[in-house]
Amino acid sequence: MRCIRIISESYLRGVIMKGSRITGLAVLAAVVLLAVSCGGSSKPAATASSAELTGTLTVWDYYGAATPIKPAIKAFKLLHPGLQINYQAVDWDTFQQKFSVGVSSGAPPDIATLDMTWVPTYAAQGVLADVSKLSGGQLNGTPIDSQYTPGALRAMTYQGRLVAMMYDFDAYALYYRADLFRQKGIAVPKTWAEFSAAAKQIAQSSGGKLTKYGFQVLPDTFHFAQLLYQNGGSILDSGNTKAVFNSAAGVSALEYMKSFLDDGTGVYWGPDQGDSTGIAGIKDQRIAMFLNGPYMMGILKSSAPEQKGEWAVAPAPISKQPGSYLGGTGLCIPVNAKNTAAAWAFAQFLLTPEQQLGVFKYAGAAPATTAALKSPLLTKPDPYFGGQAPFAVFLDAMATAKPYPYVQSWDEIDRAITDGVTSALLGNQSAADALNGAADRTNSLLAGSQ
Repeated sequence: MRCIRIISESYLRGVIMKGSRITGLAVLAAVVLLAVSCGGSSKPAATASSAELTGTLTVWDYYGAATPIKPAIKAFKLLHPGLQINYQAVDWDTFQQKFSVGVSSGAPPDIATLDMTWVPTYAAQGVLADVSKLSGGQLNGTPIDSQYTPGALRAMTYQGRLVAMMYDFDAYALYYRADLFRQKGIAVPKTWAEFSAAAKQIAQSSGGKLTKYGFQVLPDTFHFAQLLYQNGGSILDSGNTKAVFNSAAGVSALEYMKSFLDDGTGVYWGPDQGDSTGIAGIKDQRIAMFLNGPYMMGILKSSAPEQKGEWAVAPAPISKQPGSYLGGTGLCIPVNAKNTAAAWAFAQFLLTPEQQLGVFKYAGAAPATTAALKSPLLTKPDPYFGGQAPFAVFLDAMATAKPYPYVQSWDEIDRAITDGVTSALLGNQSAADALNGAADRTNSLLAGSQ
């Protein structure tokens, strides 16, 4: 395929991130399931450089002001001037309900950006098209399997079918104040024990209360899942029929999470503390270490420029094995999309190497394809991070990261786990009691969805 220059210098601007990832599919499954009966084309579509596309392509996008999708549409339209493109920017908080109503009412988009944490529920409800059929296993003339890491392919697949094409990815690594580590001669921690020891060495307190340089403790499924995976645990059993996050591995992972609050080296960062990115705590230096995804690089640069050269990124310290939740943004085509040919052509266009770099240039996020992740733009030293090339760390994290379980009731399960984790971190319940309660709720949800 002939390459064209699709990101002009006039488009380049400061990195503005769309914000941290949020779960919450507040939609009745029964309504969404109506979409399964709706028709939709399953014929393989043309690639972005082949025959002219016609009709209307409807695109729904949650990225916000920093979206890389809108600039891509301008370039794609040059290739297909006979195609009308109906672009709709949808507010993050209302996107899920709008998507569910759209597919159930017969008025869906042809393609949409969906958070990968939403995909399990939609896939289990049967409202996402089988990209395996649309693509024939090829992406821009090359096997899809060769363009993604194994972890990404697992996240994109439900019951042997590709239901999403990952557009950007999210996997966690350790952000830490390298200047403080150098001042105190602390080695970058590789294990949980070393991590706890490092936290004690850099934390400052007054009257038994942390004042500066703590580790950010976020009460959510994302961060608990990372520790759970690192401790050899899983969220559900292999058949996705029963909760197992309340195993010994899960209990000790949650106890470890709480230990930072118990010994005064952690900063609890719940909804009352504001933005889950923790940028307020980073700027006033309450937070000196945190676990998060690559999009935080853009947030640090744009929101805390005064800390340039002070931060670095390292693999997350582990207990038994590497592990992280795997999320990101997926390009998804509803089963009842009206123009699947144009939708798949546009998806392929968005996944060309140059367009994938737009994910970083515009949104500060990490592109999902391996070719883009290995490009000079992402592998060159970054002055903000002291000359380090941090993307390599996240690429390694992605290789062992795991997507959330593909079950219809995932959204409610996510809330149950988050509630249990929050209760334990606040000291309202023991880790075991909190997780057992969340497991009971999970098992009831799983039984009800069978």
